[in-house]
Amino acid sequence: MIRLAIIIAILAAGLIIGPNISGQQGYALLAVGNYTIETTATVFLVGIVLFYMLLLFIEWLLGRIFGLGHKTRSWFVGRRRRKALNYTQSGMQALVAEDYAVAEKMLLKGAKGNDLALLNYLNAATAAQALGHDTKRDDYLRLAQQHNPGAGLAVGLTQTRLQYQEGQFELALAGVQQLNQEYGSHPALLKLQKDVYLATGQWPELMTTLDALASQGLIEASEQQALKQQAYAGWFDNVANTEGSAGLINLWQGLSRKEKYQADILVPLCERLIALKAHQEAQQLLLEGINKESDPRLLACMTQLQLSDYHPLLTNLEKKAKKQSSAQLHSALGQLYLKDDKPKQAEQHLQQAISLQPTPADYILLAGLAEQREEVSQANDYYRRSLALGTAVAVVSEKQVPEDKVTAVAAAH
Repeated sequence: MIRLAIIIAILAAGLIIGPNISGQQGYALLAVGNYTIETTATVFLVGIVLFYMLLLFIEWLLGRIFGLGHKTRSWFVGRRRRKALNYTQSGMQALVAEDYAVAEKMLLKGAKGNDLALLNYLNAATAAQALGHDTKRDDYLRLAQQHNPGAGLAVGLTQTRLQYQEGQFELALAGVQQLNQEYGSHPALLKLQKDVYLATGQWPELMTTLDALASQGLIEASEQQALKQQAYAGWFDNVANTEGSAGLINLWQGLSRKEKYQADILVPLCERLIALKAHQEAQQLLLEGINKESDPRLLACMTQLQLSDYHPLLTNLEKKAKKQSSAQLHSALGQLYLKDDKPKQAEQHLQQAISLQPTPADYILLAGLAEQREEVSQANDYYRRSLALGTAVAVVSEKQVPEDKVTAVAAAH
């Protein structure tokens, strides 16, 4: 458009100026080396315009020639891209339909000439694993990395997730640890870390990951609490098996003050101490915990203790019962007095427990105490009441009573 305007301007100038200088055409001399061109100024100007128009024609002609080649190349490139897109669509449809052999074939064909070949290789790896071809899976992942070196996180997450799904937990663990060093607390990585740490028993790492997920709002509070409780139980098991009761105490001492006395943590810890015969250590921790919070689970754990002297524990609980009476507390006192061979005090507390909240277990214990006094009718009444509350203990006759009270109590609980 600009060139055309220049030509029109030159022609207009010639029409305006030409008549005025028609009688004065002027003189132009052009010398190049041994060659000399002489002409009038008017002819010289017309020659310049014609030469410029010739250049424009040559430019147009070359554009047509080379433009045809460009259009031809564009057509072939477009055709290749359309074929790649069709193959990719067919492969994804087959992948969704779980026709993995077709999916793998189509996705690989679609990777050629496709700007998004990374996605083809990643999905082809998924299809290959579903067919049990782990070697092909890893090859496709390497191709994905080579095709797009900047997609390390996407390739790493896909590879680690596939290894986890295949049950290759050690490889998956190494993968998430490497990705964590490179990409930190990425949401998708945190979710994968949770699954891998849970499967491999990396309990401290799992708890750190759960906190990171919670801070980003990526996990429900109920799920976080349940998984944390599972993590602590697994962690305690590992330490109990490798370091014994001393290791458990050291672990507990390393916890924050807020966590130390939470029943979700303290109860499984003390259960493992009791299993290791560390009853005194468990008693000390339970007493500290019950003074912080009267959780029924702590009381239930206390009844598992086997002590040579129950007096300190009973004294502490008796003081607590005077300030805060509850069915669970009186039931625990009743059971501990039975262990301390004090049936009278045991019966008093068990009676208080059933007056607040009757339970089959407490009725069974009362029935046992009645049997010791040979009050069979009273014992049967307690057994009937336990049955009414859903226990599996059979009603005994007036001349025969169950021999194994401990089994009955355990079943009732």
